[in-house]
Amino acid sequence: MNNTETPAPDLVWNLDNITNKEKAADFLRLFERSLCVFSGAVSQLYASYSISQLSQSSGTLVVIPDPYASHDTFQSIKDSAVTGTGLFIIPAEEANKKEGLFLMHRSRKTGKFNTIPLQEGIKRISGTMGERNPFLPVITNKDLRELPSRAPILHLHRLDARRLEHLSSFQISDIHHTIIDKMESLFTIS
Repeated sequence: MNNTETPAPDLVWNLDNITNKEKAADFLRLFERSLCVFSGAVSQLYASYSISQLSQSSGTLVVIPDPYASHDTFQSIKDSAVTGTGLFIIPAEEANKKEGLFLMHRSRKTGKFNTIPLQEGIKRISGTMGERNPFLPVITNKDLRELPSRAPILHLHRLDARRLEHLSSFQISDIHHTIIDKMESLFTIS
């Protein structure tokens, strides 16, 4: 991004509500290669991007789409096609484990939060979704949060392919495969 370009407002992530900004930024950067970022402000989904801090002391991150990967930028993605999941990715220590990433969700029966290894959790969720409605996780501005213990946590949104009826089947298939391919790399970091 050159100096004359201004990013979409929701590609600038403010970390004012996060105490340990550096740890949160490092945690978010773990997902650059594995989760797509959605910008509702410009109705675009980015598969290739980098995350930068505006300055060393700044509590602001900027998602910078890769200008050389226009094939990894998907246009005309409506806000209504991206919904929250209530699923969170947390670091191992918050799940009382030694290493890896974990998926945290609230139990429908007890109301308490449960954790499961990330790969296992994603596979379980994907297995419950139909072929017409696959689990396609994405992240948005405000998804990076902090637990009471001050550990970073990442909320997941999902792209609902059924709400992309304005796109061609080829475009939908391309988006689907891109998200799934990126998600596969998520399992190498967990």
